Amino acid sequence: MKQTQRHNGIIELVKQQGYVSTEELVEHFSVSPQTIRRDLNELAEQNLILRHHGGAALPSSSVNTPWHDRKATQTEEKERIARKVAEQIPNGSTLFIDIGTTPEAVAHALLNHSNLRIVTNNLNVANTLMVKEDFRIILAGGELRSRDGGIIGEATLDFISQFRLDFGILGISGIDSDGSLLEFDYH
Repeated sequence: MKQTQRHNGIIELVKQQGYVSTEELVEHFSVSPQTIRRDLNELAEQNLILRHHGGAALPSSSVNTPWHDRKATQTEEKERIARKVAEQIPNGSTLFIDIGTTPEAVAHALLNHSNLRIVTNNLNVANTLMVKEDFRIILAGGELRSRDGGIIGEATLDFISQFRLDFGILGISGIDSDGSLLEFDYH
């Protein structure tokens, strides 16, 4: 069996089982422990698996990627989502826009709307929307998270809970392999 086939097989076994021991892989592929260790190290360097003492597991799907990296990834998909969301929001609506690069894309897509009332805890959203004189932008108070322009904390949650909103544009950190929604900051 060629190395590429073995690598693909290792990844598939790890996906199926969640964790596979080095011994299992040696037996499964009929190769030496050194060969499997070398394979696991190469796959780990490519972030395809997580290397553990004695085996390998799936890499975590809950890695908090920096904002500037998230902002530059999947931009077309975010714009497409943003356009579809904006189509559902009528002029004159009251909405909340959360922290995140996809909610920020929605803010851009809303620039053709009129008379919106926007509550947000996202400085980037406020900066994007403030060019519209007919928009009423209400910015939550709280602790400024400089890495992404998010405003967080108990004061933020208390402030936002005072409003009756027509729509909420919420960001999530990711979707885990079991379908669970992931969030890195409960604030």
